Amino acid sequence: MRTCRDVSTLALKKLGVLRSGGEPSAADGADALASLQSFYMECISQGTFGRVFNVSMTSAGTVTPSGNQHVNVLTEDAVSIDLPSSVPACYWETWRPCRDYGWGLNVPFGADTGVTVPRDKAVVMVTDQYGDSRATYVYDGTVQRWLRVDVLTDNDEAPLSARSPDGLASVLAVRMTDQFGAEMLSPVTLQSANRYKTSLVTNYGNADECYG
Repeated sequence: MRTCRDVSTLALKKLGVLRSGGEPSAADGADALASLQSFYMECISQGTFGRVFNVSMTSAGTVTPSGNQHVNVLTEDAVSIDLPSSVPACYWETWRPCRDYGWGLNVPFGADTGVTVPRDKAVVMVTDQYGDSRATYVYDGTVQRWLRVDVLTDNDEAPLSARSPDGLASVLAVRMTDQFGAEMLSPVTLQSANRYKTSLVTNYGNADECYG
């Protein structure tokens, strides 16, 4: 597991701000954390993780979003929103022979339960129209967990870091060149950042469906 502090520290080392064994100052660490959090939110708002659909909740109760939904709470009554651990396997309808790369049909182990895990980088957003409560989660398919991205601390697991800690740190380093200067950025770091961002969009390395 890579924490947000780990990613921030590696990004600052890539920029030459820190030497081996060094730790970020409070100011540099805070700036790096804010930029990392902004990166996730930009990926959502720019459509990198797919289109997010609005769904209204107008009465008390419990709902489980299916993924890539923005739940707008339009009631003052108590509500509960559970993040899905599984979704119907046919929901995404993403299997295509042309995507299979010669590996054959992916058949579930054991009985076909008709469910699968949420899609990698699926989004669930919650907004309370009667209060200040807001939350945004992204499903990290690499670790198969929902991770909150709108409120991060240094000790939180960095979302989407498990697939490439160096790649995510490189993206953060590029974002911070406005503070420290583009001349601090090496071609290797820039290439790593570009590869990481491309992988988020194309998703070539991840299966569309994963059965347990």
